[in-house]
Amino acid sequence: MATQNEIYAQAYSRNIMQLAQQKYAKLYPTVYMKPNVRGKTFFQDQIGEWEMEAKATRNAQTPNNDPNLARRMGIMIDYHDNRLLDRGDELRTISDPRSAYTIAAGASLGRRIDDSIIDALGGAALSGETGSTSVPLPAGQIIVNGGTGLTFEKVRQAKRILDDNDVEMEERFFIASPAGLEDLLGEPEATSSDYAAVKALVRGELDTWLGFKWITSTRLDVASNIRQCFAFQKYGVCAALSAAPLVRTDERKDLSYSWQVYYELNIGTTRLEEERVVRVDIDES
Repeated sequence: MATQNEIYAQAYSRNIMQLAQQKYAKLYPTVYMKPNVRGKTFFQDQIGEWEMEAKATRNAQTPNNDPNLARRMGIMIDYHDNRLLDRGDELRTISDPRSAYTIAAGASLGRRIDDSIIDALGGAALSGETGSTSVPLPAGQIIVNGGTGLTFEKVRQAKRILDDNDVEMEERFFIASPAGLEDLLGEPEATSSDYAAVKALVRGELDTWLGFKWITSTRLDVASNIRQCFAFQKYGVCAALSAAPLVRTDERKDLSYSWQVYYELNIGTTRLEEERVVRVDIDES
């Protein structure tokens, strides 16, 4: 005879829960976007500053000086992935895996966009008429770790570097790791109402502080416990897209009518100007 616990009902979820992950592109709105790019590469022309000269006499000869022009090149890269769902798998589950697969694919696209932008912030840029010159981020735009985490002094120094370069005050961003944000929330200057928005601090986050819009990211590069964070202005980096990211769910009649979730991203990124980007190294050991 069966006991009571052998006839208990089993409850199963009708929804598939997404595990903890970054679910969208955090950095997409922080850079200059170049849509509908066609070709393997793209170029962005630039114009720099120049100075006027004194008019020494009446009816002086008109100056004729060449403008200060520059060019940056980015390389378009195609990324894609695919997930197959057998019809038998779908028939044996209560939940609908297709929607969960599609949501997860969108999250993967967002992370790939952020990775491309971070690579452009810290990597070498391609400059010149044909993009043949490699330009690293100069030492003057790098704040070394100094055996410390993300401190008020480092943020203040990053702001001063951008200010010295006459970078616009508008649309400045600071990308920090969770450990870096933890460091800052332990600084009196960050938690004081004289410096920061109290409502944001109640939630354990920084919104806008010292002229930067703050973004927390786990995608920043780390080596030997040294994490690379970045302070930058929007026009310091360009991200080009050939088209909107593609996510498609289709039946594959050649694979026993399995469902296929296919997604593709066509993106190229480049740093446009070193003076608009500051790398801030922090020690997370």
